[in-house]
Amino acid sequence: MKYRAFVHLPVFIAIAFVGHARSQTATTETRAQVKAEAQAARKAGDVEFGEEGLKDNEAHPERYPKKAASSTETRADVKADLAQARKTGQLPAGDLDRTPAQVNPKRYPAAPAASGLTRAEVQAETQQARRAGEMQVGDLGTTQAEKDPPRYAGAPAKPPKFKATQLKFKPHVRKTPPAASAPAN
Repeated sequence: MKYRAFVHLPVFIAIAFVGHARSQTATTETRAQVKAEAQAARKAGDVEFGEEGLKDNEAHPERYPKKAASSTETRADVKADLAQARKTGQLPAGDLDRTPAQVNPKRYPAAPAASGLTRAEVQAETQQARRAGEMQVGDLGTTQAEKDPPRYAGAPAKPPKFKATQLKFKPHVRKTPPAASAPAN
């Protein structure tokens, strides 16, 4: 038993000296600098506390001064952006957070369309997706090809061809109730 303690003791001492030597060479700051940084962090609320890992300034922001926001835009740029937003009706107004352009769209210029496709190209893409079964069916987000795999297997399907004999329409005939006969007296 005593032999084990003597074997382990030099190992622990060596580890302690190596750890102490590493800690001294790793930092170049003096004790005063470290204390000053710690004091500044405490003052700013940047020290974690409790089990949640929150910093004091995150848990209680009302106790600390707000940090100034920095911007790369000049004052003239900000004023120009504000004037443009007012002109196009993009500033929220009122309690509903709706912009004037949303409330009265006729008074403001329309937003430019972001699509680079023509109407014919969009229609062609839609037809191709419909033939390939890529159109969504219902509220679940499944496609036609997922609902009916045999129909859409392989190459995109060709549009169905209907013959006049396949379409059977029966005219709806409205039946009138028979006239009630007059009671005999």
